[in-house]
Amino acid sequence: MLTPTQIKRKLKECSKDELIILLYEVVKANKEAQAYISVKLQGEPALLEILNASKEQIYKEFYPTRGFPKLKVAKVKQVLSDIKTIGKGTILPFELLVYFCEVAVQYIHEQGDIFEDMGDCFTDAYEEVVQILNNEKTPDLFEQYKDRVQAIVNTPGCECWGIHDSLNGSYSDLKWIDHDTERDDTANASGVISYAAMSKWLKIPEDIRQKYISNVWCGKCLGATTIKDFTTQLDKYGIILQGTCSNCGHQVARVIEK
Repeated sequence: MLTPTQIKRKLKECSKDELIILLYEVVKANKEAQAYISVKLQGEPALLEILNASKEQIYKEFYPTRGFPKLKVAKVKQVLSDIKTIGKGTILPFELLVYFCEVAVQYIHEQGDIFEDMGDCFTDAYEEVVQILNNEKTPDLFEQYKDRVQAIVNTPGCECWGIHDSLNGSYSDLKWIDHDTERDDTANASGVISYAAMSKWLKIPEDIRQKYISNVWCGKCLGATTIKDFTTQLDKYGIILQGTCSNCGHQVARVIEK
C-alpha cells in the first residue's frame, strides 16, 4: 500500500480528468469520503445536513419508527466519531455529543432503565462534554450550553447503574460555575428546569427548534430577535421558552403552542 506521501506524488502525475474520475470513484465507494468532500465543496450547508442526519441516526437507536430500541453502542460511537472527523474545527461534534446525552437521559427518564453498556457510553459522553467545556479558555461555550448541560444532570429517575451519581460527579468538575451555589439555587427555584417541557422541546426537529429560537419578539428592540440562556416550561398553551434577547439582554419569552 502506498504511503500518503507516495500517493501525493502519484496524484501530481495525473491529469485533471484523471483526478476527477479518481475522486468520483472514491466518494462512490466511501460514504465518509463523500461527506468530507461535500463539506469541502459546500461548506456550512453540508455540515448542517450531516449534523441533522447524525442526530436522526442517534435518535432512532432509542426511538425507532418501528420495532424496539436497538441501543447499539457501536453505532452511536461510530456516528459520534464520524462527525468528529468531518466537522473538525467546528462546534458540530460538541453539539452532537450534547444531543446524544439529551436523548439518552430522556430515554432513561421514561423507561427507568437502560442497557448497562449504553449507560456507560452515556456517562462517558457527558464526562467528555464537561472536559471539553473545561478546556475552553473562555466561558462562551459554557454560556451557550449551560442550560442543556444542567438539564441533563438534573433529570430525575436516572439512578440505574449509578448513572445519576456519575453525572453529578462530572457536573461538579465544571470550572465555569460555582457548583454548590448554582445547584442550590436551582433546587430552590420552582420550575427553573421542567423535564416534561424539555422532553417535548427535544422532540421537535432541530431545524424547527432553531427557527423558534431565532424568531422571538423583543419589546425593547421592537422586533424579532434570538433568545438566549432560555429555560423551558409547560402550561396549558404549550411550551414556553423564557430567556433574554441576544441583542439587548431584555427578558423575552416565546410560546410554542400545542
